[in-house]
Amino acid sequence: MKHLIRIIFLSIIFFLCTLSFIVCKDEISGGNLSSIVFPASNVHYNQVQNLFNVGCGGQSGSCHGYDTFQQMGFSLDSYEHVMNKAGIVVRTDPSHSLLINVVEGTSPPKMPPTNQPQLNDNQKKGLRVWVTEGARAD
Repeated sequence: MKHLIRIIFLSIIFFLCTLSFIVCKDEISGGNLSSIVFPASNVHYNQVQNLFNVGCGGQSGSCHGYDTFQQMGFSLDSYEHVMNKAGIVVRTDPSHSLLINVVEGTSPPKMPPTNQPQLNDNQKKGLRVWVTEGARAD
């Protein structure tokens, strides 16, 4: 009986892991991550959201879409959801913003995961500038 329970448990774990790889689709918008370029200053949220949509799956059914907001109270599908959870973005303080730390690899988990398309230096700096400038919605 214990052997059967163990097999069922391992099967469920395997199924959930496989499902997460199938469901998680970065670049779901059909966009090209490398085509997103940030200015040196005055970064607008619509540029940030575009990066989220292409590189982080900021849409429902993706890595950090609306579904993750329902599960964890945080997602990258809208400004309100990005700003909903304390510490994800700390306005004017990128060093204390989890978003910046995980993107720059200074805090686990590194995002995007190594098996996904990576953000370039301009994109990382663009996110940092957006937070430094106050992480405005406009």
